Amino acid sequence: MFSDYNRFDQVMKNIDNLIDVRSVEPLEERDATIRELALVKFSPGAPATRPEIMSFVETFRANIVDMSSDTLTVEISGDSDKINAFIDLSKNFGLKKVARTGAVALAREMPAKRSQ
Repeated sequence: MFSDYNRFDQVMKNIDNLIDVRSVEPLEERDATIRELALVKFSPGAPATRPEIMSFVETFRANIVDMSSDTLTVEISGDSDKINAFIDLSKNFGLKKVARTGAVALAREMPAKRSQ
């Protein structure tokens, strides 16, 4: 039977073998900057609702990346809680589709200790 460490190690090796992966390292959440990206497509209906959607998008510091007569596509990045909240509230504005990257992370740099 594999221990949790052996499973983790095997997953790390499998991910490291993927062509597009440059490096893999375990990170503690408190020692990393973690972000996720989502593209969210709305089908807002009447043009009168678009200003309301635009205000909603600004509140979350998201960006409108595509607009047509029938749809509006928004990109949003942040932690998973922010993305989840945005998607949940988007249901009130004609949510049509969602594409998410999943979390990506980089280790935080520790400040150098000053010698005394």
